[in-house]
Amino acid sequence: MLSKWASGTALAVVLVASFYQWYLKDLLLFGLGLSRIVQSISDFPYECRRIQHSRLEGCEDMWLDDEARLLYAACSSSTSRAFHWCPSASKLNATGRKPGGDWVSVLNVDDPGKDGLFGLHQMETIGYDGATGDGSLDLHGFDVEIIDDTKLRFWMINHRPPVDEQKNYLDAFKLGANSTVEVFDVARNSDKMVYIRTIANEAIATPNKLSATGDGGFIVTNDRSSKVVDNLFQRRGLDLLIGGGSLAFCGRTECHIAAIGSFNYPNGMTKGSDGLYYVPNSGKDEISVMKLLPDLTMKKVDVIRVGMPIDNLSVDKVGDIYAAAFPDPLILLKSLEDPYNLDAPSTIWRIRKVGSKYDIHKVLEDKEAKIMGGATIARHDVKTGRLFIGGMPFLE
Repeated sequence: MLSKWASGTALAVVLVASFYQWYLKDLLLFGLGLSRIVQSISDFPYECRRIQHSRLEGCEDMWLDDEARLLYAACSSSTSRAFHWCPSASKLNATGRKPGGDWVSVLNVDDPGKDGLFGLHQMETIGYDGATGDGSLDLHGFDVEIIDDTKLRFWMINHRPPVDEQKNYLDAFKLGANSTVEVFDVARNSDKMVYIRTIANEAIATPNKLSATGDGGFIVTNDRSSKVVDNLFQRRGLDLLIGGGSLAFCGRTECHIAAIGSFNYPNGMTKGSDGLYYVPNSGKDEISVMKLLPDLTMKKVDVIRVGMPIDNLSVDKVGDIYAAAFPDPLILLKSLEDPYNLDAPSTIWRIRKVGSKYDIHKVLEDKEAKIMGGATIARHDVKTGRLFIGGMPFLE
């Protein structure tokens, strides 16, 4: 009897130890950062300020045109995203979408102007009707492809609400978002985005960020295992604990899942100057380095760890990768529910490839969130050395 009890106890200990090693360890130490030391912004030799304007609210993602010297930002209402419509955060009240939808703001990075707003203006969409016929966009991540010296192509994730044939809302709590990728062409230095087409496919299920492949296709991260969840015990509700999400490849004529099974909330990916795809897993501290194979599937070829969860990655003109990270995810989650009154600490990392290794350097951190509040993206301007940081609810 004692032998059976001892055997059962030993088995239980092994199971608990295995569960800690494979699941809880990363979640507690790296995901939640229980032992993490976070620095104040005064520890770093930079002068920082917030750029506050209603058109610079909730700028989840940004792209810098190094030649034209323009910074493009996909922005949104923090109120709408926090309380009503943000499918990646399971906010599925479509009737609470901001009237007029989201927008793309533009800054001239070489000319701050007397007001310090860098010539802020908004792009105008041409020829796009939207899910409900009012031209509204519900933006998340995006990428820009340089077609030639005069034309840019914008690939934009759009979390459309589900609608019927009469463009009336359907129940998003049951169906999830009808997320798509919208393609726009922009003449360099123009303030107009000309609609080209919409890409919709089952493989684009819960899109977060995409990277253009340069040949008419793109790779997109699906950050969750399913569109909706009814309770904690369904698969999506366990994603951050046991992993979930996928990468999809879309070519000119079709889309398919290119990689699945080793992700934990795959988030703001970027294509590196080396042709590899860097995918941060926000459920832990891992960046998956992925290679697109000839059969259009993807293979993990390396792993980068910075010690905390990352939101979006970006690549500067010389090939360095900049990462916006969350040193205190618990405060971040609280700030998402109160974006105007509670700012979450943020960290910016630079990842530089040296041969086959990666040099990881902390560029900036703001423990008290005095300047950087809930940073989601950092863009480095090599010419001036400036960092432009987007997030909720301001641009820094």
